[in-house]
Amino acid sequence: MHTSINRRHLMGGAAALAATTALPQGAQAASGRLNVWKFGGTPREVEFWPKQDAAFSASQPAVRLNYSYFNGQIRRQKILAGFQTRQLADVVIAFGQDIPEFAGFGMIQPLEGIAGNRIAGWKDRLVPEVLASGMHEGALYGLPTYVDMASFLAIDLTAMREAGFTRPPATWSELRQYAKAMTKPNRPGIAIPATTAPVDINIFEAIAYANGARIFDEETKKVMLNEKGMVDALQLYADLIADGSTPPGTAMTGTNFRDTATLFAQGRCAMWMGMSWLNTPWGTPDTLNWTGTPFPRPDRVTGSKPAVAALMDPTAILMVSARTTNADAAVEYLNFWSQNQQLALWGDAPEFSRIPGGKIAWASEGLAKRWPGWVESYRAGTLFQGAEPMPRFIGVSVVEAALGTAMQQVVLGQRSVIDALNAANAAAQQQIDILRG
Repeated sequence: MHTSINRRHLMGGAAALAATTALPQGAQAASGRLNVWKFGGTPREVEFWPKQDAAFSASQPAVRLNYSYFNGQIRRQKILAGFQTRQLADVVIAFGQDIPEFAGFGMIQPLEGIAGNRIAGWKDRLVPEVLASGMHEGALYGLPTYVDMASFLAIDLTAMREAGFTRPPATWSELRQYAKAMTKPNRPGIAIPATTAPVDINIFEAIAYANGARIFDEETKKVMLNEKGMVDALQLYADLIADGSTPPGTAMTGTNFRDTATLFAQGRCAMWMGMSWLNTPWGTPDTLNWTGTPFPRPDRVTGSKPAVAALMDPTAILMVSARTTNADAAVEYLNFWSQNQQLALWGDAPEFSRIPGGKIAWASEGLAKRWPGWVESYRAGTLFQGAEPMPRFIGVSVVEAALGTAMQQVVLGQRSVIDALNAANAAAQQQIDILRG
């Protein structure tokens, strides 16, 4: 999906506002044309972003803002093509996981050199762990507005209790037990999201990283897709399928990563794996009695690396093109989205689906009511404890593409786990070696 919104269309409802809107905190007047590309977002986010852009245009009337929205799953291809054809937007709003590649290829620039004293205000208003997700090799490359974390489990509480359980599963062995017990004719116990969309690969990566796996070793430059921690994590998928606890493989490997979320929302599966947002962006009927819980942990960590509590990524992080000819306006746009008025949008709102980046959002009564566990953990200082960024390195897209292929081969019954991961490892290593010379 692609939507282009020109400043003239946005300004209709904001004309009266233009005369009275003050510049945001720390802002300066800017001018000239500013192209912005945003990738991904929940339905509500896609709706409110251009509305807030109208307020930006009102506060910066000399800036000609041209905003375009694209599906998040095409971001890497679109941004790379834009850079290669010298048509990349001045500001791209994409995923933090992409920063090392974008920076390594000279596509985006560090913000310290162009943002000046505004960064001090950003530090005041943003949660430190979230702001740090925009860092790479000691430099700030992006302004994050929130993070998503993986992996989580959505569970139908009515189905769980009917199966004789009083709490969600805590381990992989319990997950298999629950999934089998909760399986009924025409309602599998669990759905595994296994499209080749980056989000589904990230969900699996977090499950594997909790088992001490990694997809790549920066020191040795070796791909690690067939290391034991990764093999055992993908074997969990294979075991759930072999147990008869899942829908047909083709129902989990379609082209839309939301398909399995839809199955859960419609009561057509009892559990579903997802990111921290789980099903909240897409909606579930009021009659569905469900909750979200951290994904069960391995009974015993078998990987060679330390277990990771969760993986997180800022999936609406604002980055400035290295080729922009209007850095002043780009910085003012970032500064606008760092203001409390914008950051609060992820707090007290109808759609609670992101882990907010703004400190102000964590004071929201609505957020505390919808996700009390999040807020309690945030206030205790433990929400981000043991969490790490999604895998980030030059060549990550190559390795993840190979991993996605292996996942699908296993889910569709085309290859055994070890054969699929051996093939994926070899293919990814070959590409990494070429990429890194």
